[in-house]
Amino acid sequence: MSNIADVRVGGISLYQRACRSIQKAGFEEIIVARPDSVQIKPDFQIIKIPIQLHEYKARLSEITQPLLDALKDEDENQSTCICVLDGMLSPECLGMRPVGADVRILTKAEPTGVYFVSYKLLRQLLDSEDILEEIEADITETFQAPDNAIYHRMLCSDDAKIAQNMLTKSLRKPFGRDADGLIAYTINRPCSLFISKRIANSFITPNMVTVFGLILGLVAAGLMFTAIDFLMILAVILWQISSMVDGIDGELARMRMNPSHKGEWFDTVADDITNITFMFGLGHAMSIIKDCPLYFYIASGVCVLMVIACLWFYREFVKMGIASHNHFEWGFEAENKENKRKEHRNIFRRFVDLVAGGFAWIAKRDFYTFLIMILVIIHQTPIAYYVMLTGASFVGIGSLIALTIRAARNARRKRMELKKSKSSAQNKAVPSSARAKEEPAEKTDSETAE
Repeated sequence: MSNIADVRVGGISLYQRACRSIQKAGFEEIIVARPDSVQIKPDFQIIKIPIQLHEYKARLSEITQPLLDALKDEDENQSTCICVLDGMLSPECLGMRPVGADVRILTKAEPTGVYFVSYKLLRQLLDSEDILEEIEADITETFQAPDNAIYHRMLCSDDAKIAQNMLTKSLRKPFGRDADGLIAYTINRPCSLFISKRIANSFITPNMVTVFGLILGLVAAGLMFTAIDFLMILAVILWQISSMVDGIDGELARMRMNPSHKGEWFDTVADDITNITFMFGLGHAMSIIKDCPLYFYIASGVCVLMVIACLWFYREFVKMGIASHNHFEWGFEAENKENKRKEHRNIFRRFVDLVAGGFAWIAKRDFYTFLIMILVIIHQTPIAYYVMLTGASFVGIGSLIALTIRAARNARRKRMELKKSKSSAQNKAVPSSARAKEEPAEKTDSETAE
């Protein structure tokens, strides 16, 4: 290690990024050899594997024996991963696990500073005067890292900017039903990545961004509640900004390699609160514009429906150990998505799956937020009201149907499992002597029948 370990890319130092990548790749232990001039701060995200620190003054050969003692339980047929901390790398660079081979890992033909070496070669390298030169001379076989692996070597100050750009680009989600919708892909994501890249090395945390987005959403709902034209326009603009900000917290968490289950929960609840309160505010605005309280009552009823659906979702999320609607299977899907084409599905189920799949695009927050913003700006608030009311009703009712289907499936599965367990228990309870008596009787009956 050298002082390059302190260079920050994506909010964390290269040393932290390497350790978190090693932890994510599933290694059992991290052994760090560093000059005594380099100070390392503890990383509280490294909780799954132990870290051993070994210091040397001038050459790595000074601590050869301690390093060998740390590796004394290694199987000589296994390979040890050596990570030279001279650049930014991603966990995918460490995903290869060649056994009994001496190889270097490449990304797009570029050496990554990651090597897998046998225990025998490692002993020789640690005894050498310059381990890096020996590695380059002795290891010629190469393995190509996966296409999504990223690496950039640090040679000058500009390399940190290049590495940051590479890291930011890797966070871009594809366009698809289970990824970014049309508006998110073309407008929201480029804007959020632009911001995330510039605040990556700041004190701002993902939860701070979530709070900021929630505040924007609540302010937008309050402004919409007033039913004043220019405030309503400001409301939908803030709501659109809130939708865009919604991507920054996840980007920061992935950039810093510290995704949190609690943070994902917070983001999910904040999004639901924002959507429900904005529907409430839009309903009140329509009741004032049309001078008819029925608009507000209907919107309030839909909000109650959404709250019930969300609470039911949260209950299922806790059971499943997830924290986002994106990870929930609605119940319209095939039992096995990979064999969906082979699974027998009648016309009705195919139609429902098609409708649900199409609505999944429309129901994405990025789409209806942008659509409602445009409608309100061009003074088509009633259309915006009906669009959001229809969409919220569809989502609320569809969610309750999906949850009911899921509950029915689970109940049926439990009944079948209980029936099987009872049948198995009854079979075990029958004495062997009784089964022996029954067998001849069955044979006699068959012979009689013949």
